[in-house]
Amino acid sequence: MKNNRSLHSLVLLVMALFIHGSLASLGHAEITLDGTLGPSGPLSGPDFMIPVEVGRQVGGNLFHSFGVFNVNTGESATFSGPNSVENVLGRVTGGSSSTIDGLLRSEIPGANLYLINPAGIMFGPNAQLDVQGSFHASTADFIRLGENGRFDAVEPDNSLLTVAPPSAFGFLSENPASISVQGSSLNIPQEETLSIVGGDIQIMGGILSALDGRINLASVASTGEINIENIHLNAFERLGDIEITESSSLFTTGLQGGNIYVSDQLTAPFR
Repeated sequence: MKNNRSLHSLVLLVMALFIHGSLASLGHAEITLDGTLGPSGPLSGPDFMIPVEVGRQVGGNLFHSFGVFNVNTGESATFSGPNSVENVLGRVTGGSSSTIDGLLRSEIPGANLYLINPAGIMFGPNAQLDVQGSFHASTADFIRLGENGRFDAVEPDNSLLTVAPPSAFGFLSENPASISVQGSSLNIPQEETLSIVGGDIQIMGGILSALDGRINLASVASTGEINIENIHLNAFERLGDIEITESSSLFTTGLQGGNIYVSDQLTAPFR
C-alpha cells in the first residue's frame, strides 16, 4: 500500500510539473496562432517566420490570425508568401495588447502590411519596419474588405474573407484602445503610406518617415468606420487625443512632396 501511495504521489508530481511547464511555455510564447485560419499554437522565435501555410490566402489577400503577437527587443517577425499577395492582414484575437520592440518584416514584393489588435499596440524604441509596401497599424475591431467582406478580430466567426482589398477600419467600441510610439523609428518605402489609427495616440520621441508618401494619424473615441484611402472622421461622434511630444518627427519630404493627416485635418503637401 505504501509503495502504491508513493507511486501515485510521483505520478501526480510529474503531471503537475508537466502542466506547469506547458503553461509557462505558453505564457512566454510571444507569437501564437489562434487556429481560426489554420494551425494553432506558438511559433518558434526569436526570429519568427510566418509563411503563407499558417494563414489563408484569398486572391491577393493573405490573412493571418494570432492569439498573441509580440516582437521583443532583438527579435523579428517575418511574413512571407507568393508574389500574388498584395495585402498581408494580421489580426490579434487573444485580448492582450501587442508590444513591438524588434523588427517587423514582409518579404513579399510590393505587399502592404496591416496589423490590428483591439487590445492595443505599443512600438518600443527598438521597433523597426522592413516592409515592401504601405504599413497600417490599428486598434480597430475589424477591417472592411470592399463593401461586403470583413476580417474581424473581436468576433472571428463574423468574418467574411474576400478578394476585395481593405477599404476601412471598423470600430465597435466607444473606447478604442490606444497606440503608442515610444522612441521608435518607423520608415516605409518611397511613395507608400504609414497609418496609425486607433483610440488615443501617443508619439513620444518617435520618428515616422514616408518619403514622397503619406502619414495618417487618426484617433477616435466612438464607434464607426474609417475609409483607408480617404480618411474622414465625420461619422464619429467623438474623436480621441493625439499627443506628439519629446522632439518627435514626422517626415514626408521628398522630390514629389508628401502629406500628413492628423485627426481630421490634412496639411498641405510639403517638401
